[in-house]
Formats: sequence, structure tokens, C-alpha cells
Amino acid sequence: MAAVFNLNHHASYVHWHFFQMSVSNVIVIVLMLIVFAVAILAPFPKGGSA
Repeated sequence: MAAVFNLNHHASYVHWHFFQMSVSNVIVIVLMLIVFAVAILAPFPKGGSA
């Protein structure tokens, strides 16, 4: 089964002073932060009075 992306090349890295991380890891971290923010900001369902 073929991969969705071509994985036969070197990874791209983000460099910032002492910080070095692959682009794929940066994307995963950003997506996790977005999901966290949505979970915090989303309203809880209101239950009926029981």
C-alpha cells in the first residue's frame, strides 16, 4: 500500500536559535494546541434540573 506522502527524502527542520524541530512535529504540536483551545472555549452542555 502506497503512502499518502512521499517519505523518501530528508525531513525539513525549523531552526530558531537553540531550537530545532522537524516541521511535522511542529504541525502536530500546533494542532494539539488548537484542539486544546477549542476544548477550553467550547461551552459545556447544560443538563436539565433533576
